[in-house]
Order: sequence, then C-alpha cells, then structure tokens
Amino acid sequence: EIMCVSHMISAALALAAGLSLPVVGRARAFRTPSRPISISNSGAAQRVLVTDGLAPAALDALAAGGADVTSRSLTEDELCAGALAAYDAVIIRSATTLRADALSAGAAGRLRVVGRAGVGVDNIDVAGAHASGVTVVNTPSASTASVVEMTLALLFAAARNLPAADRGLRSGEWLKPPARGSRLGSELAGKNLGLLGFGRIARGVAAAAAALGMRVFAYSPHAASETASPLGVTLLPSAEELFCTCSHVSLHCALTPQTRLLVGGEMLERMPAVGPDG
Repeated sequence: EIMCVSHMISAALALAAGLSLPVVGRARAFRTPSRPISISNSGAAQRVLVTDGLAPAALDALAAGGADVTSRSLTEDELCAGALAAYDAVIIRSATTLRADALSAGAAGRLRVVGRAGVGVDNIDVAGAHASGVTVVNTPSASTASVVEMTLALLFAAARNLPAADRGLRSGEWLKPPARGSRLGSELAGKNLGLLGFGRIARGVAAAAAALGMRVFAYSPHAASETASPLGVTLLPSAEELFCTCSHVSLHCALTPQTRLLVGGEMLERMPAVGPDG
C-alpha cells in the first residue's frame, strides 16, 4: 500500500499540474509509474494533506517526490470553512467524509486532487468533485491481500467459535464439550463458500478458500466464466441461489441502490443449516 498510495497522488498531482486534466466524474486509479514522479511545480512544492494517517514510509515517499506533507485531522466545520483550500491534494481513508460543500470550498483555493488510500469512494461526493474540477483517485489493489486475510480470519473465527472460546477462557472457563455453553467447531474443508460479488478481493478469497478444500460459488452480474473457471469457482445465476447453496457466505460488493437491503432475514433463512459434508 505504501508505494501504491505515494505513486497514486504523485501521478495525479503531476498530471493535474502539467496537463490540466479534464474533470472526471468517477473514481480513477492510476497505474504505478515505472519510476517516482516529481510533484514539484515551477520550483514550488505541492502541499499534500493527510487526514487519516498513512504509514511513515508512504509519507517519506511523498516528501521524497517533492511534496510538502502535513498530517492532521479536520472537523466537518473546518472542511466546510475551506481548510482544504490551502492544499493541492488531500489523502483520506474512511474516517474523513468529503461533501460537495467542502470540495467546492477547497477548489476555490488550491485543491485539485482527492486521493482515497483504499478502494471505496462512498465517503467522497464524486459528483461534487466533478462539479468543482477536483480529480478523485483511489488505490484499487492496495488493500486486497489484507482484506482477503481478514475474510479468512473471520471464516475461521465463525467456524471454530473463537470469540466465545476466547471470552470463556478469559473468564476462567474451558468451553470444550461437554462443558455447559460449549459448542463444537467445524472444519471449513468440504463446505460450500458463496461469494456475493467477484472483484479482486473475492477472487483472492476464492483462491485461498479452494486451497483449504472449500467448494467455492459466486454470484455477480459482472462476473465471467473465463475469470471464474481458472479459480475453480462455479458461477450461480442469482443471489438467492447462492444463499440456498452455501453454508458460508462472504459479501464483496459495494453498497449501491441495487445492493442495499439485498441481504436480510429472508435471504439468510435460505441458507442450509449444515454444510454438504455434514
């Protein structure tokens, strides 16, 4: 993630300053350049604000590219009052929300680029950025491995009842059958794993789950068999069939008007009570 973030913002600033980028209306990801891009402009360092923290190496990489980097969080009132106007670019994670008024106030000054250190841009008003001439960039692959590993950790925790076992042990109880309140864990091998969505992270989870011996199924209106087949993934025609088929389901789709409320009690009731291996 370190170099991905620094290259992202460096490339965006260099292009915005040197080529007068056209306004874009969606998040855009830049490929990693073959070498670092200087982001100085006519001898003056570009000012970059980091609101939600970055690894020290990422901050160093930005500074090495010629940026004047400031790390501090801003309140919503400060954002709306135009605090971003003093910076050429701002890098955020999920803690900062950039509304249209904050972006407009920033664009009235120096702000030209918003960089999302991560994938989702739901905390950025991209249409507002478009209207203000601010370019929005993200890092689609920066967190893929981390999220894949976290997904596996949650699958293991659920299958083995690790949270309850941890709490029991901390309170002096060994929750192993036949102890009262204990529950048997189960293996992931042989179970059906359903992936709702089939982007980078879901494909990474599919590969790892298959290595564990799970049968992997997926539903996405955008998935192609050419992508799924090499991973041993079976594509299903609907989310309903995915839940009917799988004892374990992991969600890997963005929250959109189409996906909002897609999963609820009725969908969960479709899931088999036990895996195909019992």
